[in-house]
Amino acid sequence: MNALKALVIGMAVLIVIGIGLVGYGLMRGKQPAQKQAIALVTTDSAPFDVTLTAPRGARLEQVSTTADRIVLRYTGPEGDKLLLVDAHTGHLAGTLTLAPDTH
Repeated sequence: MNALKALVIGMAVLIVIGIGLVGYGLMRGKQPAQKQAIALVTTDSAPFDVTLTAPRGARLEQVSTTADRIVLRYTGPEGDKLLLVDAHTGHLAGTLTLAPDTH
């Protein structure tokens, strides 16, 4: 009977140690992701000052970003237009004109 008690107590101790190690592993695994996010936010790039001309009569409706592009959405008499700007240099990377389907 004493051997059974010792076995049960030993197994309980192993369970508690195992749960502690799993918790430690989970907490330790979260730290590199936080450091990576901070590194992405604090990247240094040279500031730029660029003037982009908007289409005549157009109105800026939306600004969004991707990894390396700034997307400006204009609406105007010619329809919707997207201007893609390089986020690192400020230069115009491309223009998309959204035309209605004629079919």
